[in-house]
Amino acid sequence: MNSGVTPYLLVARIISIIGMGFTAAVAILLFIMPAWWWAIAFTFAFFPFLALIVTVEKYSARHGLIGTAATKGNAPG
Repeated sequence: MNSGVTPYLLVARIISIIGMGFTAAVAILLFIMPAWWWAIAFTFAFFPFLALIVTVEKYSARHGLIGTAATKGNAPG
């Protein structure tokens, strides 16, 4: 199956999802403990991973790798 999705997009998606999950989980646990400064630091560490996934998905949509063109069989590649 040739989907046109590059390995770089796949790696970026995996890293961003793992990063968001890890930083959110640690931040929640630290807020429960309460270790406020570390929890705030991990909360702020969540946002670069969020920005990465937003950027990757916008790139994929702009180049026709996801969305209606990709589902109708008109994907490039």
